[in-house]
Amino acid sequence: MSERDKNTRPSGDKKPFNKDWGKGGKPPFNKGGKPPFNRDKRSDDRGSGDRRPSRPEKDIPLTSAQLTRQLAATAVRNVRTEGLPLETVLSALPGYNELDPRDRAFVRLIAATTFRRDGQLKAVFKPLIRKDPPLFIRAALETAAAQILFLGTPPHAAVGETVGMLKSAKATRGFANLANAVLRKVVEEGPKLAGMEAPRANIPGWIRGAWERGYGRAAVRKSSLQLIKDPPLDLTLKDTSDANTQKWADALEGEIIMPGTVRLSSIGNVAELEGYEGGDWWAQDVAATLPVRLLANALGDLSGKTALDLCAAPGGKTMQLAALGANVTAVDKSDTRLPRIHQNLTRTKLEAEIICADALEWETDKKFDIVLLDAPCTATGTFRRHPDVLHNRTPKTLSQLVKLQDKLLPRAAEHVAPGGWLVFATCSLQPEEGTPRVEKFLESAPEFRPISLLPVSGLDMPEEAVKNGTLRTLPHYLESKGGMDGFFIAVMQKS
Repeated sequence: MSERDKNTRPSGDKKPFNKDWGKGGKPPFNKGGKPPFNRDKRSDDRGSGDRRPSRPEKDIPLTSAQLTRQLAATAVRNVRTEGLPLETVLSALPGYNELDPRDRAFVRLIAATTFRRDGQLKAVFKPLIRKDPPLFIRAALETAAAQILFLGTPPHAAVGETVGMLKSAKATRGFANLANAVLRKVVEEGPKLAGMEAPRANIPGWIRGAWERGYGRAAVRKSSLQLIKDPPLDLTLKDTSDANTQKWADALEGEIIMPGTVRLSSIGNVAELEGYEGGDWWAQDVAATLPVRLLANALGDLSGKTALDLCAAPGGKTMQLAALGANVTAVDKSDTRLPRIHQNLTRTKLEAEIICADALEWETDKKFDIVLLDAPCTATGTFRRHPDVLHNRTPKTLSQLVKLQDKLLPRAAEHVAPGGWLVFATCSLQPEEGTPRVEKFLESAPEFRPISLLPVSGLDMPEEAVKNGTLRTLPHYLESKGGMDGFFIAVMQKS
């Protein structure tokens, strides 16, 4: 008898006769002359050592390795069902914040990789699963496959810890055997199946279609390659001079992207880097610095000018404006994100007035030389660092945000002084969140005129980035250096 048979055949003696079997006490023999075998009855005649162990009825405590897998799978499921950012979901999970930094980073890496490789993972599971399991089980399978296929986790660890995690809870125990069987097939067949799918498949169809119509297939194909890579870390320097930029590039062993921006090859623990405590720089993607840089190019010296930064969190542009000498007022309605602006201003020894208020409702008699609106948007341009944005957005989300942007732009314009400047920016790649918003605003605001932007000096970008006076960055720009976020920027002046 094989080991498999030993483990699956029920134990117990078969009694040949029983007075309750039927009339006359005769057993209801089948045609073969043998009594039917009742798989549900177990005999107590044998010793306890001969019985198959019963499954535990209660939940079993998780090991630390199993906990990381459970948290990663839960995060993936919750991002998809709740439409929230991955960071928000993770911080709300019981047990996540108590993990040591290394385990927290691993949980995030597993979840982020699952989103980065979404289309390829779907291609892997399509021939392996006939009926889609519950959402958590599906997420557990995806996160395990992401480890096996893309993170270099030893297959026995990824499979074993995931199956063990499922076995530990009564609610998921019934799916442990399914997971074991499917994941073993992933080990054998997954590399070939994943390799047959192009990276562009990792971008959800409705988003990919909009990008291809707006920027062309070649651009989307190149940008999709940035999605599957770990992004670099950009640091914006408080002192943007050439000499200071070179100094910090040497000190941190980074690469100069443009004056005032140094790029490191990996993110790591930012707080442990030289210059963090001294406030010499802050983390900010080079594309996110461009609204203020373009403004400075147009105006020259910003010293003494009044500037209003609406929807200001996390505060990178507030610090840029303050470092250039502007008197900054920063407004944001998120009372959970504003403390970060306070902390960064304190660390960098910069000053700004911080106000917690909704930009649609905030009132002031003051008029500003500069008003910068980095509007709430789908944020699909940030997918290099936040791949979950491609999976917690829907066409309905886009429609709602477009309507909000159409309300915010006129409200921002009310705060601009005569002769002042209005900057509209979104970190989105959705065409609807760019030029159409500016055109609609200008139709009802004849006192504003668009300012034609020039290519940013010191930054290597293609000529097509500047179109119709606006700037559009795409993730594959600076491709050889690690790409950049997707941004839309328009500058207008009031008469």
